[in-house]
Amino acid sequence: MLKPINFLLLFILTITLLLPLKTRASYFNPDYIISDSELTDFQTMDQLEIQNFLEIVDGALKNYSTTDIDGQKKLASEIIYRASQDYKINPQILITLLQKEKGLITKKNPTDDEYNWATGFACYDHRGPVKRFRGFAVQVDRAAWRLNYFLEHPWEFTYRAGQIYRISWQKVVPQNLATAAFYNYTPHIQGNKLFWQLWQDWFAPEAGIIPDGSLVRIKDENGVWLIQNNKRRPFHSATVFLMNHRFKDVKIVNQGELENYEIGEVVGFPNYSLISVGEEIFMLTNQEKRPISYKMFRAIGFNPEEIIEVVEDDIISYRDGERIDSPYPTGVLLQDEDSKGVYYVKGRVKQPIVDVTILNNNFPYNNIIKISSTELDSFEIGSPIKFRDGTLLKTSNSPSVYVIGHEEYCPIFSAETFDALGYQWDAIINVPEDILHLHPQGEIIKI
Repeated sequence: MLKPINFLLLFILTITLLLPLKTRASYFNPDYIISDSELTDFQTMDQLEIQNFLEIVDGALKNYSTTDIDGQKKLASEIIYRASQDYKINPQILITLLQKEKGLITKKNPTDDEYNWATGFACYDHRGPVKRFRGFAVQVDRAAWRLNYFLEHPWEFTYRAGQIYRISWQKVVPQNLATAAFYNYTPHIQGNKLFWQLWQDWFAPEAGIIPDGSLVRIKDENGVWLIQNNKRRPFHSATVFLMNHRFKDVKIVNQGELENYEIGEVVGFPNYSLISVGEEIFMLTNQEKRPISYKMFRAIGFNPEEIIEVVEDDIISYRDGERIDSPYPTGVLLQDEDSKGVYYVKGRVKQPIVDVTILNNNFPYNNIIKISSTELDSFEIGSPIKFRDGTLLKTSNSPSVYVIGHEEYCPIFSAETFDALGYQWDAIINVPEDILHLHPQGEIIKI
C-alpha cells in the first residue's frame, strides 16, 4: 500500500509547476550544472516516494507498468528506484532526465516512441536510435548505468572536469565530475540548461538547507564561508573574497545549519595569480607561491596592473615553490621559424607535437608563437605530446576503435560497447599507426 500523499509537497509542487520558468530559475552556469553529491545521493527517495511524486504530478507514468530488465512486470516508480539503487545514482536525477528527454513525467498520453526512448540513451542526432536499447526499462537502466560508469571511468570519455571545450559554439570548462558526465550524455548546452531548469524547479534545496554556491556567515562572528559541493570552504583572506564577491551577498545562518557541512579547502587565489608582498612578486600555482624576478616578469610580458598587492597573512596557506626562470611558466605553443615544428613549452621543457591532429585536438584555443631555432634550442627536450584522455582513434589498417585513457590506447572491439558508452561515431579521429603507438596499449574496454 502506498504512503498517503504529502499535501505540503503537493502544494509546493503545484505552485512550482504553475510559476513562469524565468521567475524560478536563477543564473545557469554551463561550467557547473549540479554537484557531485547531488548526482550520487541515491537515498533521496524510496520507491513509494517516487510513486507519490508521479501521482502528484499526475502524468501517465503514475499508472504505467512494463517488463523490467529482470523479466518482471513493474510500475515505472519501481523501475526508476531499482536502477537508482543498482548504480548508486540519485533517483531524482532519473526523474529529471525522463522529463528533459521526452516529457514523460508530466505528459498525459505519451507515444510508444516516447516510452521506448524515455531517457534518450543511444539516440544519436546524426543516425537515429540504436534499436537494441529500445524500451522504457532498458532506457532507465542504461541511463543510470551510463552516469555511474562515467564517474568510475572519467578518463575514457570526451568531456572531463577541468578541461577546456567548445560546446554549442561556447567555451565550457566543466568544474566537477557531475557536470562532465552530463556533457558526455548530452553534448550541447541547451539540453543541459533544460535539465538544470527542471532540477531547480523540482528538487532545489528545501528551506533550512543552504543552496550550493551560497556565501554565509554566523551572526556576530567573523569569517565568511562558501558552500560548495556539500562542504563549507573558508575565506582566510578578505582580498580573495573581494576579487569575486560582495559582502551584501553574504547570508546569515545559524551554527547548526553551518555545522551540517564538512569543512573543505580554503578558498584561495585563482591559479596563476600574480601577487606582490612588499618588493617581492610571486605567481600562485597549485597552492605554491613561486618567486618571479622583475626581469623575468618583463620578459614574460605580464602587465603590472595584473599584480595584486597582498599581505603575508593572505598567502599564509601557500607553500614555497621553485623560482620561475622561464618566460613560459603556464605553458605555450611555440613554432620553430625554420623547421615549422610546433612544441608545447612549459617551464624549461619543450615537448614536440608530432602530428597536426594532436595539435588540433589538444589545443583548439591556443595561439602559436613563432620563435627562432636558437631560442628553442635553449629548452630541454621532453617526450612527445600525446592525445588527451577521452579521444577516440582508429587507423586505416584496422576496423578497431580505441579510446585514450591514462595516456594508453584502449581497444573497443564491440559496436555494442561503443554505443552503450554513448560515444559518437563521427568523433573518431583517423591517425597513422605510428601516431597511435605514441601511447602504450591499455586494457580492452568491455561492459
